[in-house]
Amino acid sequence: MKSKYLIIITLIFIISCEKEIKFNGDEIKTKIVLNGILMPDSVVKINLTESRFFLDGESGSYSNNGSFKRIDNATVDLWKDEKIIEKLHNIGEGYYIGSYVPQIGDNIRITASHESFDNIECSTEIVAPTPVISADTINYREEKHYGGYYNEDGNYSIDSSSYYLAISFDMFITLKDPKNIPNYYNINLDLKYYFSNGTEITSQVIYNSDDLVFQKGNEMNFFDDDNYLNSTVFNDELFDGKEYKLKIKSNNMSGILVENNQYNPDYETNELVGMEISIELQSLSYPYYMYMKTIDAKSNLYGFMEIFAEPVQIYTNIKGGIGILGSYSSSFYTIPLK
Repeated sequence: MKSKYLIIITLIFIISCEKEIKFNGDEIKTKIVLNGILMPDSVVKINLTESRFFLDGESGSYSNNGSFKRIDNATVDLWKDEKIIEKLHNIGEGYYIGSYVPQIGDNIRITASHESFDNIECSTEIVAPTPVISADTINYREEKHYGGYYNEDGNYSIDSSSYYLAISFDMFITLKDPKNIPNYYNINLDLKYYFSNGTEITSQVIYNSDDLVFQKGNEMNFFDDDNYLNSTVFNDELFDGKEYKLKIKSNNMSGILVENNQYNPDYETNELVGMEISIELQSLSYPYYMYMKTIDAKSNLYGFMEIFAEPVQIYTNIKGGIGILGSYSSSFYTIPLK
């Protein structure tokens, strides 16, 4: 490990000498960028913006506030099985929305045209959800961390008006994969907290795993950090058509601040009365899976290490343009906690 960091320090020293190299290439023509993730039982909604040249600053394809320029005057058609269903209407900020609700198994295609850009088209299938058969927690732990203060006598006193509740656990999630069909997945975990005054708070769980489905194609972790996964998406190559028990662990990183301040009426009866873990198993279309994988790969090339790696080309399935049209469907499973 020491030799690894020695190499890093040496590399930092080497690259500290900079030389400006002028770009002599041709600027690429601006294209339409389409982004849309479709779900069954939700109307179709997509967003259109202009692409930008990588050397542009807050000009060119940027708006005055530095964000991408929205396209609000395009013609956008929604197709199903090679037939136009409807035209999506613009609601501002580059968003286009329809009235059709996609169903599982639909082959959805979207075309867009604008006088200033090349026409674009893209398509995706609305995928079916894969159910979670069961889920169990083991090694469940709770830790209350109280704050404190020093009083006038110099003694330290615990402040019991609030505490940070840290929760950690290992979990087994069993799913039944469809047979002879390539399937792509993502798992989200949330901790839901219920209080005596009727309020609810949801906190996302950051988890890790040594399960083979995550390790496959997910090897890069330069600093050997065990606290999180490089990517939470995976495929069914190791368990096609079978039941599979997936193991994950929370690594004591999930928690919430609980306040029971008797001097504040808002918290007078706001006691924590219940908790549950919510599991969302997302079934992804292939385009969405590839898009997430490449996004994760690029984000993992953090800091100065990025300059020593091959550039990551973000996946796109937009013909004539840039962006992503994908879909996902979800199944849920809930584990009540004491």
